[in-house]
Amino acid sequence: MMFIKTFALSSAFPVSFALFLLAAGPAAASEPDSTLAEKAQTQQLNQTVTDVNAVADAQSVEKNAVYKAQQDRYQEQLRLYRAGQQNYQERAATYLAARERYITGHAAFHRAAWPVSSNQRLIVDTNDLLGANVHTADGRSVGHVVELALVSGQVSAMRVTLDYDRGDVWIESHDVRFNADKKVVITDLERRDLFVMAHETF
Repeated sequence: MMFIKTFALSSAFPVSFALFLLAAGPAAASEPDSTLAEKAQTQQLNQTVTDVNAVADAQSVEKNAVYKAQQDRYQEQLRLYRAGQQNYQERAATYLAARERYITGHAAFHRAAWPVSSNQRLIVDTNDLLGANVHTADGRSVGHVVELALVSGQVSAMRVTLDYDRGDVWIESHDVRFNADKKVVITDLERRDLFVMAHETF
């Protein structure tokens, strides 16, 4: 009896162990595949995040460069504008200092009759005047306004750049009218006299 019982116990052990190996074998074999897949998925997610961040960083650098270039252009334009304003003020001051001599010198010039559409005095926003075309009373274009001389906030005179590189002239406010509909400045001075005025120095 002892031999048989011992034999039974001895034979049962390898069978049970074999069953354990069979049951555990597939799980143990599949575990490395699952781990590799998870690692690959994690690496892919990390790479995606890295790529997205790299694109965002590149776009941020590009936007910053564009913004800096815009700021640099703005600062340069502002500098030029301020320099131009200073030059305008200096030229206007020079004209106003010699204004009486200009008025005396221009008194002999012929003045045309004002058109009915331009019988109003010059009382407009200075922004409407700067850059406005200038016509004679008979409708001929002679130039455009590039600068204003102000006295107590009112337009005293305007500097006009004549067409065909004929130079610049200062025209007193009493010699101009403004056609608000056409945004055109009209002067009662004649074209030939304006050309003469461009060579005056007082």
